[in-house]
Amino acid sequence: MIYQRIDSLNSFQINLTIEASTHWKKRRLSRICKDIGSGTTPSRENNLNFIDGTIPWVLTGELNNSVLLQSNFYITEYALDHYPSLKIYPANSIIIAMYGSTIGKVSILKFASTVNQACCVLPPSEGFDSTFLFYSLIAAKERLLSLAVGGAQSNIKVDTVKSIKIALPSITEQKKISSYLDKEIGLIKSLIIKREKLIKLLKDKKQALIRESISRGMNKNIPLKSSGINYLGKVPVHWSVKRLSHLFKTLKGKNSQKLTKTFCQKNKGPYPVYSGQTDGNGIMASINVFEFDTGKKRVILSTTVGAKAMTVKNIHGRFNLSQNCMIILPKSDECLTSYFEYCFSSIFQLERALIPSYIKPSFRKEDFLKIKIPVPPIKEQENIARFLKKEVGQIDELIELSEVFILKLREKQNTLIILATKGGFPI
Repeated sequence: MIYQRIDSLNSFQINLTIEASTHWKKRRLSRICKDIGSGTTPSRENNLNFIDGTIPWVLTGELNNSVLLQSNFYITEYALDHYPSLKIYPANSIIIAMYGSTIGKVSILKFASTVNQACCVLPPSEGFDSTFLFYSLIAAKERLLSLAVGGAQSNIKVDTVKSIKIALPSITEQKKISSYLDKEIGLIKSLIIKREKLIKLLKDKKQALIRESISRGMNKNIPLKSSGINYLGKVPVHWSVKRLSHLFKTLKGKNSQKLTKTFCQKNKGPYPVYSGQTDGNGIMASINVFEFDTGKKRVILSTTVGAKAMTVKNIHGRFNLSQNCMIILPKSDECLTSYFEYCFSSIFQLERALIPSYIKPSFRKEDFLKIKIPVPPIKEQENIARFLKKEVGQIDELIELSEVFILKLREKQNTLIILATKGGFPI
């Protein structure tokens, strides 16, 4: 069978309900792969398990529906000898994330490795092409997720993986499909990488523009003085430098602990619940009660814990706060919220960069109040905020366009995989 190449995103119209070609045989993974297994996590309290380890140890966080060329983690021969559940799987094994943030994601190993208990491993076999099975399992992700069990943390069991049926053509046809997808997916990924680089450049430009504006102002000819803040350097001589404790106060939600997903599901309504996430505009749900009401007055929302800690945005009206965020309110009219949103987005990023990578980011009220910032007169705050709204808005539009383009590329990639592993694109 020959497969045709699809070049245009706009003309990419397909039928996702297509069934596998009739001459393909459906077989359980347990019949296709022998020795399907998993791994474990050696005790971290015993340094002999990890110090100077040379044996790769793959975790589910490393799986991303792609080829895995190396692991970031290693164990020792000592750990391998003392944990019977640990096994070195050969190159070209396929790994499926059974639970965690990457549940359902797949990678194909290009090196021999051990894994932890959240990974299900399908070693290579003469009966199938590993790359074809890798793509088939990517296509089967929704089916995999539908079979997950558990409440707070869904879990795909090893026996569930073993029971899944995959449609297989002849080994010759598997290799042809794999070669076709490797080429097409490679082209798509190269376009995605280029767009991601563009987004990074735009974000860097945006931060540089904000940083210059909040440390130099609009008039570049004004004399400067030392700010006393290492990462900012000099500021206009007539600006003051103050601790945030003198300018702002912070509030957290008193009802945040009860705002679970279950509670929100039972009490749906019009009032947003802001959380530590940044997806969905920072809103995890909307419920029928509210704790805060700022009317038309805008306040600054900041996330406080995790990978997105110290992310800020302007909000107003009636709303609620979950545990992983807080609101920041000015104590007087000398602070313009729209200006300080830009100011905080830059200052907080610099502060966050000072946190060691091995520590989970956390932004406490005490941390916030200790920070020093330069404060221009209110008129200059207005001018800077107006300037940044226009310039940053243009950059954000370009970023959004690139993100939409990447989304379309990923959709095309997924559709290609689904169709090709069902025998699509015949000429």
